[in-house]
Amino acid sequence: MFKKTIKFLGLRISLILLVVILMALAIVLGLMLGYGGLGGKNPGDIFRPSIWHDFFSKLSSKS
Repeated sequence: MFKKTIKFLGLRISLILLVVILMALAIVLGLMLGYGGLGGKNPGDIFRPSIWHDFFSKLSSKS
């Protein structure tokens, strides 16, 4: 009984971990596709902090 429980929990934890990794990968690829493909810029630039600073400053501006 104990071995079945451990095996079941291990399977559930590995499935949750797989889903989290796939979601993170989808977010990163979506950001790169949106910035590079649709925006016409270098997709690798999405990881620069200055891009995010500009983005959040435009969101928080009161214009």
